[in-house]
Amino acid sequence: MADQLSEGQALRPPEGGCIEVQLDEQAARLRRELQQTGRDREAVSLVKDYGLNVMMMSLRRGARLHEHITKGPLALQVISGRINFNASGVTKEVEAGSMVALDREIIHCVEALEDSTLLLTTAIG
Repeated sequence: MADQLSEGQALRPPEGGCIEVQLDEQAARLRRELQQTGRDREAVSLVKDYGLNVMMMSLRRGARLHEHITKGPLALQVISGRINFNASGVTKEVEAGSMVALDREIIHCVEALEDSTLLLTTAIG
């Protein structure tokens, strides 16, 4: 049941069905792209369905996602590496294997303390 992501196209579960995404393959692809492009971040939307969005991103050490808000709640899981996650002026260091969750419309930002891969899930509903 391993579904393939089209280039730049997120998967959408079929009505009444499900999909499977190989996270390790996507993370490896993003890390390769990061090395090839020389940019400080690469990202891919894995699943996009109505109010649900699941995105994977790889950040180089020192990369920042500047202050912003999301319309819905979010969960950010660190797959590899280590980040600083700041929400409402409070900074938490989050390592691989940990996750932070945040309510909607809260100012937050991220800084990669080392090369990191993150799984971001947002919901609007």
